[in-house]
Amino acid sequence: MRIVPFALACLVVFTGFQTLLEGLDPYTDYDVEHMNEFWNSEDSHVYCKRTNPSLQSVEIAENIISDDEIFLLRYWDSVEISKSSMDWSEDPFDDTTWQFYYHSLRMVSYLVSSYEYTGEIKFLDEAKWYIESWIEHNPGPKKQASVKAWSDHSTANRICTFLQFWDHYRDSPIEDETFSKLFLNILRLHGEFTADPDNYYWGHNHGIYQDRALLQLAILFPNFEQSSVWEEIATERLEKHLHEDFTESGVHKEHSPAYHYLALSLMMSIDEFNKHYDMENDLLESKIYSMQEYLAYIVKPDGTFPLVGDSGLEYGLRIKESSIVSENLLNLKLRSSTEPLTNHCIGYVDSGVGINKLQFSDGNEFYLSMFSAFHSTAHKQSDDLSFVLTYGETDYFVDSGKYNYDESDKFRQYVRSAFAHNTIVVDDQTYDSKNPGNVGKSELYDYKCEEDYSVFRGRHSFYHGVEIIRNVVIVYEKGVFIHDTISSNEYHKYSQNFHIGNDVDISVNDNGEMTLNSTIDNTSISMFQLEDFEDVELFSGSTDPVMGWRSETFNQIDPITSVIYTQSGRDVEFRTLISFGHDGFTIEIHETDEGDYRYEISDDTGAVTTIQ
Repeated sequence: MRIVPFALACLVVFTGFQTLLEGLDPYTDYDVEHMNEFWNSEDSHVYCKRTNPSLQSVEIAENIISDDEIFLLRYWDSVEISKSSMDWSEDPFDDTTWQFYYHSLRMVSYLVSSYEYTGEIKFLDEAKWYIESWIEHNPGPKKQASVKAWSDHSTANRICTFLQFWDHYRDSPIEDETFSKLFLNILRLHGEFTADPDNYYWGHNHGIYQDRALLQLAILFPNFEQSSVWEEIATERLEKHLHEDFTESGVHKEHSPAYHYLALSLMMSIDEFNKHYDMENDLLESKIYSMQEYLAYIVKPDGTFPLVGDSGLEYGLRIKESSIVSENLLNLKLRSSTEPLTNHCIGYVDSGVGINKLQFSDGNEFYLSMFSAFHSTAHKQSDDLSFVLTYGETDYFVDSGKYNYDESDKFRQYVRSAFAHNTIVVDDQTYDSKNPGNVGKSELYDYKCEEDYSVFRGRHSFYHGVEIIRNVVIVYEKGVFIHDTISSNEYHKYSQNFHIGNDVDISVNDNGEMTLNSTIDNTSISMFQLEDFEDVELFSGSTDPVMGWRSETFNQIDPITSVIYTQSGRDVEFRTLISFGHDGFTIEIHETDEGDYRYEISDDTGAVTTIQ
């Protein structure tokens, strides 16, 4: 049975719309044909889509129609929400992220994509019902069923879905003039809301979503009275994002490889739209190239992202070949499984990221990335000087992931803290990753990439009166040396934390030396301290204290093993040697006149490599 929303009945009388909009804007009796002039001027249009036409979308849409079953994303189970009782305040998982996607009208996008895929009008008709219902319960920011209804990000996403809907609805058999005029009014309100600076999110990827949505709305509906103003606002805001949200080398400043990819996808979407409608933006195109270059370096050899910052376990080489402008990225995407991995070694000093990935002579691939930068509080975790390391197919030293965005959740608090990263902790305390005063207190200040080795040097001063310097020396084929020097005028407890991947078995001998054996390939590494330490502790899935956890999937967290070495004092050093397999090496450390260090590496053959 078709349930007609009360709002639609009210809106047959146009004067009722002023009340529905809570007095925010007058109802405009749009000439629908006039508003469609631009849409009718071209055979096809480009715009942002939240979902794609596919059999999967059709399956989801069929369940919506037959069972009132709402599926948003794989992180949550489907939930039945009866149309007869739906009031858009629903929150079945007590999860603000679920509410965000709910009010982004993702179910409408699945329905429209299904209509696009099958041509069956039932999907478009159902999409129209959900839009009507949403408008009834959320007619404007002053009257909304949830704080997520008229938020910056959900509103931007809804504009994309509304554009996709209108493209198919405007000349469909179910097009209705009364609804079309209602829809155009609510669409105008979306434009006004997004253009309002009070609703804009600077310094965050949400703002880029808003730029894209407002720009596309302005271009595709040029007959809205404010469209030219919206276009100017969106263009100016986007340019500011391009200058301020990325380093000069093209790295997104939200401290997370997955969010770099997200920002890149947004920029490429805007660029595709611009080119379709003959709009130029040289700065955007240049930034896309730099961003793709960084993507080629930051992904692991298997193409996935390291779980750094608020990243999830995602594949980073999904960009279609025709959209790639970076030769490095294209070569990596097209590399066959039998083709050797070339040496990718680089230090993004302005971004605080050092990366080295290559293939050793025994065929095993190696990847290490180190992070030390505090650009902003956006998706920032307390992970400065942390690193991740993959050898062969095994993630030996791992990061914690994001878990979710509920900052009151103890596991979310843990994965964002210094305790969850391969770094130094002072006095059993983390530092505040949400404190804007910490911006600029961390850096990757030097790096070197040579034929046989690489070095990355970083430092930070987040702990009051304490400076921590970490040098990471990678000796190809042999191992990694981690040299931490910590300086303070006061006595402190220092912990050097390591987090071991779940595909690794750990054994410890009486001297504290650890052997890490992969359970999925034939690789192994050993780790031991060259300096005396006071204690070493191992945690796995501990809740008191919370330690030894990792989240690969949203809202799911699993136990791993964390290894904690401790020392106390004022000026302290940790000298940690990580050797690959049985090919050990020794290292001599010499302090230079400049206060830095020179390292002499000797292997079993007597060969010596000097690194400075």
